[in-house]
Amino acid sequence: MNTENTIKYFAYVRKSTEGEERQALSIESQIDSVRNTFPDLEIVDILEEKHSAFKPYNRPVFDDMIRRIKKGEARGIIAWHPDRLSRNEIDASTITYLVRTNIIHDLKFGSYNFDNSPEGIMMLQLALSQSQYFSSKLGKDVKRGLEKKLQMGWRPGLAPEGYLNIIGELQGLKGIKIDRKKFTLLRKAFNLMLTGNYSAMEILDKLNNLWGYRTHKRRKSGGNKLSKSTWYKMLSSPFYAGIVIYNNEEYKGKHKPLITLDEFNRIQDLLSLKGSKRRPKERNFTFTGLFTCGNCNSSITAEHKTKYIKSESKVRGYDYYHCTHKKKGFNCKEGSIEEKELEKQIKGLLTKLKLHPKFLDWALEYIEGEKGKEKEEKKTVEKNVENAITNIEKQISNLTLMRSKELIDDEEYKGEKEKLKKDIEKLKGKSKNNKSEDELLELTKEQFIFAVHALNKFQKGDKKAKKEVVLNLGSNRKILGKKMLISVYKWLLPILENAKKLNQELARLEPTKTLINTTKKEAFASLRLCLHGW
Repeated sequence: MNTENTIKYFAYVRKSTEGEERQALSIESQIDSVRNTFPDLEIVDILEEKHSAFKPYNRPVFDDMIRRIKKGEARGIIAWHPDRLSRNEIDASTITYLVRTNIIHDLKFGSYNFDNSPEGIMMLQLALSQSQYFSSKLGKDVKRGLEKKLQMGWRPGLAPEGYLNIIGELQGLKGIKIDRKKFTLLRKAFNLMLTGNYSAMEILDKLNNLWGYRTHKRRKSGGNKLSKSTWYKMLSSPFYAGIVIYNNEEYKGKHKPLITLDEFNRIQDLLSLKGSKRRPKERNFTFTGLFTCGNCNSSITAEHKTKYIKSESKVRGYDYYHCTHKKKGFNCKEGSIEEKELEKQIKGLLTKLKLHPKFLDWALEYIEGEKGKEKEEKKTVEKNVENAITNIEKQISNLTLMRSKELIDDEEYKGEKEKLKKDIEKLKGKSKNNKSEDELLELTKEQFIFAVHALNKFQKGDKKAKKEVVLNLGSNRKILGKKMLISVYKWLLPILENAKKLNQELARLEPTKTLINTTKKEAFASLRLCLHGW
């Protein structure tokens, strides 16, 4: 094994924005700790990660670090604590396996001592398992606490306008009470809205300028006039009718309602009437602008509907996509599709496209190797083109000399010279217009990365991320018969057509507890060659 002073290290620092990471040192503090604790070690790169380690295949910086270690760029890792490297079983096994097989020669921690021995590796596995257990338990406890609070009828977080959090109760079980002065003013404002004789903006003006309403001072922007956006959110919030909505689930609130459910539904009807002012901002729908109607080719639009379910005593919100019916003289009867159903269909297509991360490792390994070959081939081609142009230029020079000696006439001279010039232009044009193999390899790399991570990005990402995934998936996107239709880009088709078969074959060939035999090795190699053939 290498001695400590000859090993090159990556310094890996991580802190995500998730709840279980709140107590972790900041990235800057981790970097300072690494430098101060190990000033004599050769650190080739400091890698900063801001993604959670709770789930595997979720950290691009970590995955890239492992790939670079396998290439030999470094043989050691420095981190503040083992839980910075992993909080899940798969990444933990990756680290311990690479240490045990001597691909990783050493690990250094600012708050934990590691010894690269069978006993040390066992203790490292225990430390990583403890981190995974702590994350799982903490997440489960927080979720259970929130569920208990919601079942008790209390809304988590800061109380809305007109209400106050009850101070002094146990953390996590704080209730909500009315703010008497603000509650009275808001009830008066809602009463005016229910008459139908005032617009929302007229009532807001009375609240702020006539009645002197000011927001809670404990908020960041507290002590100010009520804003338009906040006022419209309040008018559309079922909380004021006694219903708590959390993670798209509805619960019967224990707080005192400001209005009844019938009054709430009446206000929603008034807000949706033509001529009445709606919210100052349009609702940001996920898939608007991406699809057209497969029946009449008009654009697809979206709208939000709120419905009170009597049997459940709950108010539910739904986002629908439907044709704009703007094509004149065409009676389009295409129905609407709910966003949840549209997402389900997109996930189904992405599931068919998803490749095991092992194939991405192989693809990246192959692409890196091809880049080196391409550079040599490019140099050879450029040299050949250069020599050919030089040779043609000599022919033009000889041609000029022949004309000066009157060995050829003007017509023959001009014709031959024009041909040679066109040959030069063709050679220069080919050299300039041929697409770089490096560019093609980069495109291939992007498609494999997309195939491996697209489903996860779509499931966990925000609206912008989901839209990006659909845009990168294909063109000619339509909705017909409540079905999503999309022409998958041709460069993704080989992956789409073969992903299931390749994943199944890889699962069959993956090493088990017993050593992999010669037949399986050959099949494994054949599978890699099949992938390279793309």
